[in-house]
Amino acid sequence: MTLPNILFITIDTLRADKLSCYGYKVPTTPNIDRLTARSLRFEQAMTGGSWTQAAFPVMMTSSYASWYGGCLGPLSTQRPAPIEALQKHGYQTFAFSSSPLLSRNYGYDRGFRYFDDLIPGEADPTIRKMRGGERLLRLPLVHQVGKLLGQQTRPARLYVSAEELTQRASHWLEKNRGPFFGWIHYMDVHWPYHLEEELVNPEQIAQAWNDIAHLYRVNWKKETITPAQKERYLHLYEQALQYTDAQIGRLLNKLTELGLSDNTIIILVSDHGEEFLERGRWGHFETNLYDEILHVPLIISLPGMAEGQVIRRQVRTLDLMPTVLELAGCPAPQGMEGTSLVPLWKQGADVYPVPVSISEMWRTHWHILAVRTEKFKYIWNSKTPDQPKLFDLSTDPGEAKNVVERFPQETQMFQQMVDEHRERARQTVEANPVAAPEMDEQLVKRLRDLGYLE
Repeated sequence: MTLPNILFITIDTLRADKLSCYGYKVPTTPNIDRLTARSLRFEQAMTGGSWTQAAFPVMMTSSYASWYGGCLGPLSTQRPAPIEALQKHGYQTFAFSSSPLLSRNYGYDRGFRYFDDLIPGEADPTIRKMRGGERLLRLPLVHQVGKLLGQQTRPARLYVSAEELTQRASHWLEKNRGPFFGWIHYMDVHWPYHLEEELVNPEQIAQAWNDIAHLYRVNWKKETITPAQKERYLHLYEQALQYTDAQIGRLLNKLTELGLSDNTIIILVSDHGEEFLERGRWGHFETNLYDEILHVPLIISLPGMAEGQVIRRQVRTLDLMPTVLELAGCPAPQGMEGTSLVPLWKQGADVYPVPVSISEMWRTHWHILAVRTEKFKYIWNSKTPDQPKLFDLSTDPGEAKNVVERFPQETQMFQQMVDEHRERARQTVEANPVAAPEMDEQLVKRLRDLGYLE
C-alpha cells in the first residue's frame, strides 16, 4: 500500500469567520478558498485551548492541556506521541515552527526527524532600551533621522515571515524522498500584524509603534478603542491574513510542481481565534473561552476529491491526530482521547456521535473550563465555582445571556463533566510533574512582545 503524504498547516490566531471561504465579506483567502473548493470544510471545529500553550497539546498529542503535568512547561514524555508512531510507520517527519512556544525548548520536536526552530534574529532599535525611548519611537522625526543614519528603527520581527517559512519548507519538499508528514506553523496573523513591506516611510514606522503602545494600554490599562482605530486594526489583521494566504498558495503550487498533489492529504487549521472587543479586549487572552476564540477553521483536502463538502457537525481539534493516523493506516499509540473524523464523511453525519468539546485555560492554581455541545456552552471558573455560565447557542450564538437557572438538569450534567475532567487532570499532574522550560533573555522578550507576558 502506498502511504499518502500528509501536510499539516497550522495558522496561529486565525478566526474562522475572517476567511472568505467561511463567509467573510472581504476576499481575504483566495488560495485557501481554492483548496476548500475540493476539500472538507468543517463549520463547527472547536479548539481545546484559548491560547497556544493550551491549544497545541490537544492538537499534536490528542490529550488535554491540563493533563500530564499541564501545558506551561515542555510537553511531558508521558503524553501520547502520534508523530513518533508515524515515523515508525515509515514516514519522513519534518516541521518548521515560527513560534517560540512550539519549539524544541517546549518539546515539540518529539517524533520529527527534522525540526527547524525559526528564530527571526532581529533586535529592536537601541533607542527602545533608553528611558523614554518607546515614546520617542512614536514620532516620525526619529525615524527620519534613523533613515539618514542608516539605522533600522521599525519594530523587530517577533517571528519568521510566512515567505521565509514557505521557502524553507519548499526546499525540504524538493529534497525529500518517500512519504512524509510535514507540519508548518505560520505566525503572521498573530499580533503585531504589521507587515515589513508596509513599514517603509517614517510615518508608517511611527504609526506601528503607536499601535503597539495603544493596544497595550487597551488590554492592560482599560483604554478605549475608537471606531477608526478598530477599523485600522481589523484592516491590519486582514492584510496579514491575505499575505499568509498568498504564501500558502505558493506552497500548494510547489506540491503541484513536484507532482505531489495527487497523493497528499492537506489539513489546515488554527490553534485559536482572536477577540476583537467582544469581551472588551483585543487579542487572545487565556481567560476568554467564548467562540470568537474557540471556533477555528478546519479544512481537510483528500486526494481525488473533485468537489468540496461542508460538514456541519461539531468536531474537535482533539480529533485531528486520530484522524491523521487512520488516514495513514498507522496504529494509534495508547492514551489518545480524540476520535477519528474519518467515519464522519465516509459513513455520514447521521451515524456519527457528536462528541462533547472541552476547552480550557489551565494554570497550576486556576482552571477555567468550557464544555460545549451543538446546543449549549457551559463555562466554569475555579475562582468563582458557584457562578457557572450556561449559554443556549441555538438562541444566543453571541453567548450573552446566562441561562443556568432555566436549565438545571443540563447545568448539573455539565458540572459533572467538569468535575470528572478536573479529577483526571489532578491525577495526571501529580503523576507527571514537568519542570519549567529554560528561557533566555531573547525568548522572554519575544514572549512579552507577543503578548504572552505582561
